[in-house]
Amino acid sequence: MKKDAVIRIVSKQKTENGDNTGEMTVTGTLTCEEDKSIIEYIENNEETGPEETTITVSADNIVSIVRNGQFSSEMMVEKNVRHHTFYRTPYGELTMGIYGNQVDWSADDKGGVLRMRYSLDFNNGLVSENTMIIYIEEK
Repeated sequence: MKKDAVIRIVSKQKTENGDNTGEMTVTGTLTCEEDKSIIEYIENNEETGPEETTITVSADNIVSIVRNGQFSSEMMVEKNVRHHTFYRTPYGELTMGIYGNQVDWSADDKGGVLRMRYSLDFNNGLVSENTMIIYIEEK
């Protein structure tokens, strides 16, 4: 069943240049099915325009994050597994690696919480260690 939702995303990023934290709240939808949950929202970025994001969490806690917009990517986050993908920009594509350290998803009929820790690398060079927590509440 698809429900309107308020989605709050809290992210932390550690790089060699320091730590960054961010938080945003958007409206979107949460769809819970027997074998997966789907979180969808549109982020309106002033510099790059709208970016559509679809996050799918499978029953075995594998997370797919698909972003469409001026900067596009398809990431997979899975605990103890490294996935490769392309990060598309207006200037070209980069090879991106994602290694999942933690994926925890809990949901009920009123929302859910997705917690992820993962590292990102571009062209086999470590870029950042990331933590993302996504809180979803039925609107």
